[in-house]
Amino acid sequence: MDRRAATSPSLLLQLLLGAGLALLLALSLIALAVDRGFRASAESALEERLRSVTFLVLSSIEIGPEGEPLMPEELAEPQLQQPGSSLHAGAMTPAGAWTSPSLVGVVEQPRARLIERGETLFRGPDTDANWYVYAIGLGWEQPGGDIVDLTIWAAEHPDRFRATVSGFRGDLYRWMMLAALLVVLAQFAILLLLLRPLRRVAREVREIEAGQRDQLLGPYPRELQPLTANLNALMATERENATRYRRALGDLAHALKTPLAVMRSRLEEGESLDPESLDEALDDMDLLIRRQLERAARSTRRTLGQPIQVLPLIERLAHSIGRLYAADGVDIKVVGSDRLTTRMDQRDLLELCGNLVDNAAKYGAGCVEIRLRAGEPGNLSPGLEIEVEDNGPGIPADRFDRLLQRGMRDDQRREGQGLGLAIAQQLVESYAGRLDLLEPGQMGGCRLRILLPPR
Repeated sequence: MDRRAATSPSLLLQLLLGAGLALLLALSLIALAVDRGFRASAESALEERLRSVTFLVLSSIEIGPEGEPLMPEELAEPQLQQPGSSLHAGAMTPAGAWTSPSLVGVVEQPRARLIERGETLFRGPDTDANWYVYAIGLGWEQPGGDIVDLTIWAAEHPDRFRATVSGFRGDLYRWMMLAALLVVLAQFAILLLLLRPLRRVAREVREIEAGQRDQLLGPYPRELQPLTANLNALMATERENATRYRRALGDLAHALKTPLAVMRSRLEEGESLDPESLDEALDDMDLLIRRQLERAARSTRRTLGQPIQVLPLIERLAHSIGRLYAADGVDIKVVGSDRLTTRMDQRDLLELCGNLVDNAAKYGAGCVEIRLRAGEPGNLSPGLEIEVEDNGPGIPADRFDRLLQRGMRDDQRREGQGLGLAIAQQLVESYAGRLDLLEPGQMGGCRLRILLPPR
């Protein structure tokens, strides 16, 4: 036994590992996409919040006569007045700057600068210390008509943003882990249900080995039916072959019993056996042994044989028999599709069709037609239907069963041993097929049909 096969993990474990890896990859990609989407959405919300603060400052700001920014003591946003809060704002002109009271005590303050009129700016902590900063550039018109450059900015410490993202990631990962656990449990339950037919097959095979049953009963899913059907066919074929071999051995023992008894009686009576008679008796027994073994080998079947193309094989057979009867003017025609296949042994098919075609050529009136058609459909391969018809006198229906027996002939004027139809019948039965005599067709002679079952 292959050691790797003995130590191979179970199919359930392999499926669970494969599904788990695929699930892990899928959930990781989903978590990454959701995390990036949420981060982008949170940054957009932060930008919008800082923009709102800048417009809030803009609604309250005044520009002094010297061009300096002036703000009221009470601001509309309470966080801007609370020292140490994470939200700050400011305004600057070339003449001066204003910052919100919330920046009192902040060591590393946001870096602000004047920007062009109509320009907006949003920067993250990677580009400006540890602050998110939004700024807008404006032009303030003084009563005298002068335009003062004004930049209003708002800033927020990234700790709030990071806390929001971190909280979302914690919730996301917890829900993802819970979803993964539920999916794994569901997959485990589904795989247990799906693998029940395989476990049932294994159990029934063990019962077959123990002699408790002789075939797989099922019912099984459609995907397993080819496997179970082939196993049943294989076991049935093995039983049939064993039966045939036992029968052949019994026939051989019965055939050898008489010559051995004769030799034993002659020896017991003290009669000497001359070399010539002894050699003749041994030759007879050797012939019996070879005949019985050949008969047993011919009667065995192969369940999982390879499909063979039928039309080319029958065409070669027809050509060979046609050359054999060329002097009699026999014309043999083959009609059929080149896509027809059968899993019958090639030698058996040649012997089966050869006997029927040879009889048709021998007893017909010069015309033989072989028709090949697909039979009933099957899971592995369809059946096969072969018709052999000639334009001879035909076979009476009441004599057909008699002609299927070994040594029976209907025409004593021609040479023959009366074995052709009997051998054909034996071969057809070995493949669970049928040999039928049909009503005469257009040719008016003997019309035989071979039906091979589907697989």
